[in-house]
Amino acid sequence: MDNKFPPIAELLPHRGRAVMLDAVLAHSENSILASARIRRAHPFFIAGHGVPAWVGIEFMAQAAAAHAGLQSRRSGSAPHRGMLLGTRRYEMHTDYFTEDMQLEILAEREFGDSQGVGACRCSITSNGRILANATLIIIETSEALAP
Repeated sequence: MDNKFPPIAELLPHRGRAVMLDAVLAHSENSILASARIRRAHPFFIAGHGVPAWVGIEFMAQAAAAHAGLQSRRSGSAPHRGMLLGTRRYEMHTDYFTEDMQLEILAEREFGDSQGVGACRCSITSNGRILANATLIIIETSEALAP
């Protein structure tokens, strides 16, 4: 595995089981591609089904947060707190992310303003199949995360 990116937990304000992504696969100025494997230990896992597809919003939000964490890290500043304000058109093309499914979560910045409000176009795929997509509305505050 290529270790050019730090562990995902270093990029997110989440800890423990709240971290739902496994790794950053690719990153550019305006996008990030992250991965997540669905396991029984996932906090939303339902035996016999998997993880409900509505949890995809959180996968997308964490990808956007990891992108911001990498941007801050590369500019030498501390990451800032952020919040998911809402989504536009969350579309699910499956009911569940099934056990052992390998997900790829793409978040692409659509816009951002000087007040910290922005939007990311996001998708979740597995083996080239789109499982969910949405646009997330997010805000980054001026308050830095504690180390």
